[in-house]
Amino acid sequence: MRHEIIELNDVRIIGMAKEITFNNPAACQEFWGEYVERIVKPVYLEGKEPDEFQKAAVENGVGEFGLCTCDIQSHNCGTCGAVNFCPGNAGTFTYVIGGTYRGGDVPEGMRLYPIHSGRWLKMHFEGGMAAFQQQYKSFHDEWLPQHPEFKCASDAQFMEWYDGTDITSPDYKCGIMMPL
Repeated sequence: MRHEIIELNDVRIIGMAKEITFNNPAACQEFWGEYVERIVKPVYLEGKEPDEFQKAAVENGVGEFGLCTCDIQSHNCGTCGAVNFCPGNAGTFTYVIGGTYRGGDVPEGMRLYPIHSGRWLKMHFEGGMAAFQQQYKSFHDEWLPQHPEFKCASDAQFMEWYDGTDITSPDYKCGIMMPL
């Protein structure tokens, strides 16, 4: 896996959010379908004039990031999935489909989320979206334990990142980012 260290300072994510139960992580994928129906199809595929919500999404690159937020004390995104995503856990987290806030109005249905300032580890996955889950698991189970020099910042969230439009391509660019 290719990685790089990037710097994020005073970044806020603007996005649409949905409360999801830990026992139904497939709801995240369904939420991405809602994003496509609400923003991608009308604006990019059909060329319609964007409404206020769609305009904010386009101007701020909503769809570039996926962010999980929760109220678990001393949360560690690196172990959260293994601990919490199970059939018996009806607890919830908030999943955000967002982009980097560049200013302007925050329309109804969107919120701003502050992001940990400082250094981030940005992982580049190979194989596109088709390999995303396997690469994510491999990062946590294999790569990260082999690289103890990288520690996740306390009470900070990982972010998924996406770049491009053809999610079916094996060359689609995506991965995760971890605050250090």
